Amino acid sequence: MIFIKQSYKKNPGELIISVVIPHYKDVERLLGLLKSLEGQSLEKENWEVIVVNNDPELPLVLPNDFSATYPLQILEEKKPGSYTARNKGIVEAKGQIIAFTDSDCLPDKGWLKNAMELFLQDFKKEIGILTGPVPLFFKDPKNLTDAEVYEKYTGFTTEAYAKEGHAITANWFSYKSVLFEFKCFNEKLKSNGDSELSGKISQKYSIVYGENILVRHPARHQTSDLVNKYQRLLGGTYTRRFQGNKAAFRKFVLDFVLRRYRFSLKKIFTVTPKESFVILKVCHAINKGAVKEYFNLIRGGDTKR
Repeated sequence: MIFIKQSYKKNPGELIISVVIPHYKDVERLLGLLKSLEGQSLEKENWEVIVVNNDPELPLVLPNDFSATYPLQILEEKKPGSYTARNKGIVEAKGQIIAFTDSDCLPDKGWLKNAMELFLQDFKKEIGILTGPVPLFFKDPKNLTDAEVYEKYTGFTTEAYAKEGHAITANWFSYKSVLFEFKCFNEKLKSNGDSELSGKISQKYSIVYGENILVRHPARHQTSDLVNKYQRLLGGTYTRRFQGNKAAFRKFVLDFVLRRYRFSLKKIFTVTPKESFVILKVCHAINKGAVKEYFNLIRGGDTKR
């Protein structure tokens, strides 16, 4: 991993960044993202936005009173899966650089400009993935829900993840040519696809971490959202690593459950009694969901999306 602190000033020239955003039943927060992108400091002729709706039943129609001053394209992808949606966006993108974020995220106003400046310094095309911080934000920081308390202590550790050769699609830039070289995302996966693809890319190219490449992500508000998140992660892991090996997957899930409980017990000594109880309660709910998903998967059930 290459760690970047300094940005560079240079004319973007003819480089175009295509921002690809998968969408599934979250119009309100998608509109928040699209409106926030108006504040990007990179000149609008140097980027475009592609939203790929992944709801097979309901086409995405933006409100009549919404308009964008930047190039915006809405695509439909009926095959379920955010990675399938992202792949469609990659194919349709005009840009030489692809940026990924999620429909509920809020990039910093310098997100695209700072990324462009780093790519303009990449004369040898050594960057495989450019990523950066993904800090959480809360609906009401003074009145956190149980899930938000848990997220406060388990948020995204994108710097450490980058050092391991990985990135998450909430904040990811790559050359379009690099994505095509590795055949884009694995469409069989509903989770873990970013881990799989970034791991492959990092074997040949650099994972660059920039402190000023910043995207804010909402903390999950309900415990059920966290349970669903970890069930999706387990499904992705099962598809990638454990299909046909139930014994190994059982061991993996058991270790997952024990790590959640160990984490909650350690917090007894480092946070307030009220928060430590909340964390234990949330960990227990996550573990119940993990065990339920384990049985669903080994019995041939579909992975969560």
